[in-house]
Amino acid sequence: SEDCCPDVLKQVSNKILKKCGGLPLAIISISSLLANRPKVKDEWERISRSIASALDKNPSLEGMNSILSLSYNDLPTNLKTCLLYLSIFPEDYLIDRESLVRRWIAEGFISEERGQSKQEVAENHFYELINRSMIEPVEIVYDGKSRFCQVHDMMLEFIISKSVEDNFIASVGHGQTDLANRHGLIRRLSVHYIDQELASVLANKDLSHVRSLTVTASACIKHLPSLAEFEALRVLDFQGCRSMQEYDMNGIDKLFQLKYLSLRGTDM
Repeated sequence: SEDCCPDVLKQVSNKILKKCGGLPLAIISISSLLANRPKVKDEWERISRSIASALDKNPSLEGMNSILSLSYNDLPTNLKTCLLYLSIFPEDYLIDRESLVRRWIAEGFISEERGQSKQEVAENHFYELINRSMIEPVEIVYDGKSRFCQVHDMMLEFIISKSVEDNFIASVGHGQTDLANRHGLIRRLSVHYIDQELASVLANKDLSHVRSLTVTASACIKHLPSLAEFEALRVLDFQGCRSMQEYDMNGIDKLFQLKYLSLRGTDM
């Protein structure tokens, strides 16, 4: 607020707002970033300089990415990992908080801290991402907690590109075309759509190192490789998938490392 912002910082903040080009997500992201930094002129000036000149040249995609990069790079490593994990979900997907927290734990992203359980630490990470405006709370209930969250479409594009760049997640369908040319082990696989052609690409991939399989391709599930191919799974999510009777579930009893399974909303 203006009351708690010294005049010397108001000048810098006005300069930063100008660079944001009126983009709401950019303004929100930078505001959250500044809220987590010391109220020192040199620090705010450094952030102002860090916003790439792409904002002046292209106030849409390039400029937005430079803003989001700044906010992303300010995250601690554990929060970066938790945020990148959200690239598993398709655009406009309503992400259940409790399920997400359990998935982070099952993936091994969460460690106990200062007498807090893994559950408590994961919950703290969830709300820290909200406080930093990296994710959006949905359906806040009586105790102030959010039942769900969503990822802004521009933020989702950003974390998908980071996930591909870091070989963090492989996605199939809905414009994700990197799978055929992908090198290295696949650790996390997200299937938004699959047909016979994509199934043949998957059939030529080594799936034995996949730790997480998330399927939202309800109508096309029969094309998915057998569970026997996914021997290292820790997380298996078929939530909301119909036509499950068309999929061969043989091998699920051999998934000895499985820590999270969701069949909620399926027809099983």
